[in-house]
Amino acid sequence: MKEARLAALLFALVALAGCASIVSGRTQEVSFTSNPEGATVTVNGRIIGKTPLTANLQREKGQSLAFSKEGYKTLSREFETDLNGWFWGNIVIGGLPGSTTDGITGSMYKYAPSQYMVTLEPDGTNRIDGKPTLSDQQKAKEYIVVAYKSLHEELTKNDKGEYVRSLLNILKIPDAQQDDATTKIRALSEAYKDIPVFADRVVEMYLK
Repeated sequence: MKEARLAALLFALVALAGCASIVSGRTQEVSFTSNPEGATVTVNGRIIGKTPLTANLQREKGQSLAFSKEGYKTLSREFETDLNGWFWGNIVIGGLPGSTTDGITGSMYKYAPSQYMVTLEPDGTNRIDGKPTLSDQQKAKEYIVVAYKSLHEELTKNDKGEYVRSLLNILKIPDAQQDDATTKIRALSEAYKDIPVFADRVVEMYLK
């Protein structure tokens, strides 16, 4: 009986090895938005499309990211990554074999954040602070993209919490109209699952 239980336990451990690869996958959905739109997004020298864009990317530490558009300065940075939570589960549950598998497949890492919002500077500008002025529309889009996870949670729970109230203030919606606006924004979040597109629809509705 003990041998049977031990065999079953070993089988379970082997089956769970590499669980980050299986559960969270080797790719991750990442969204890119820019001001102005239409910027070319390049990952490790490979063009993946133009903003606004949502793409499934292979998880890999140390990848480079660049936004470029004619008439604007190219913005380059390195993808930010965190250790995938499932990686630690492998160590506790499955031991080193699963963790090694995750390291090889790239599932050991996750992109954090999973939404990127950038503002490109026109060629020839030389601002002292290095930060171009944002329009009200762009400020709202940037806030929605960056705070989307918490914002979406509040909208789903029908909770006009801190993130929803902040958005309503950015959109300059009077207090008397905020309940109605929250309902409409919630409907937009249900209709448009792509984050940049959702941001565009909200801005188009309230900041024309």
